[in-house]
Amino acid sequence: MWFTNIQFFQLTDTSVIDTNELIHKLPDFQLRECGTQEEFTFGWLPLIRNSEQWSLGSNQCLLLRAGKEEKVLPASVVREQLESKVAEIELLEGRKVGRKEQSDIKEELIFNLRPRAFSKRTDIWAYIDMKAKLLVVNSTNAGLTELLFKQLQTTIGRFPMTPLMAQESPAAVMSNWLLNNDLPASLTTNDECEIQDNSEEKTQIRFKALEPLSEDVTRHIDQGMRIKSLALRWVDKLSFTLHEDLTVRRLKFDDTIKDQAFNDSQGGGLSDLDANFALMSLELREFYQSYSSWFSIDESN
Repeated sequence: MWFTNIQFFQLTDTSVIDTNELIHKLPDFQLRECGTQEEFTFGWLPLIRNSEQWSLGSNQCLLLRAGKEEKVLPASVVREQLESKVAEIELLEGRKVGRKEQSDIKEELIFNLRPRAFSKRTDIWAYIDMKAKLLVVNSTNAGLTELLFKQLQTTIGRFPMTPLMAQESPAAVMSNWLLNNDLPASLTTNDECEIQDNSEEKTQIRFKALEPLSEDVTRHIDQGMRIKSLALRWVDKLSFTLHEDLTVRRLKFDDTIKDQAFNDSQGGGLSDLDANFALMSLELREFYQSYSSWFSIDESN
C-alpha cells in the first residue's frame, strides 16, 4: 500500500485529537451495507479484509481506511424507463407530460429501481501525522474527502483541520520556476506539464515527452500563460505531478525505498503494510517540509 494521489490538510489543534479514542471507536462506526432505499453509506474498514486490524501506528502517525458503498443506478436506465413511461401516458391520455410531472415520475422510478441496483464500494486511505500536524489523504476526490472529514468528526466528536493556505499562488510559483530556470535545489523536472491562460475560455496546452524548461514551454509562459500541472522529481526519492490546487498526483516512490520496505517486512499482509507505512510516512513528512516552503504555506492556523 503506497499512496498515489494525495492531499495535505493541517491539523489546527492536535491537543483535542485523542488517537487512542479514535482507535477504540473505529469498529463502532464501520461501513455497513446500503439499505434498499439508501443512496450510499460510509464508514471505517479493517486495514486488511476480514481482519480485526482497524488501524496501524508508526512514527507518531496513524493509518486508517474508510469506504463508501453506493447503489449504482445507471442514468441511461432511468432515462430509458422515464421516456417509456412518458410516451405511454401521452399515448393513452392524449396529453403532454409537463416538466414537473416528469420529475415526479423520475423520482418514483428511482425509488422502485434502487432496491434492485447493484452496490459498488470505493476505499479511501488516510493517515494522521501528529508530529507534523497533518492529515494526509490518498485521494483527490472532493466528495470522498468531505465524507472522510465528517466520519472523523462523527467518530470522536471533534477533528479540527483546515485546507492548506498558500501565501503565494502555486501556478505563479511554478511558472516562475520555469521562466527563470530557478527550481528549488531539491527538485528536477520530468517531461510533462500543462499550462493554461487566464481568458474566459481557459485555453489549455499539455506537453508530453518535452522538457518543461524548453523554449516551447517557456515562451507561452512569457506570454502570460500559467502552469496548471508540472511533473517533478524530489531528491531522487519521489516522482509526482504537482497541480495548481496543491494536490500531488501520480506519486511514485523510488524503488530503493520500496526495496527497503520489502527488506524490513517479516512477510505477510499486515507485516508488509506496516513496513510500507513506516517508510512512506517518514518520507512524506520530510517531503512536506520542502513542499510547504515552496509555496510559503501558512502554518499559523
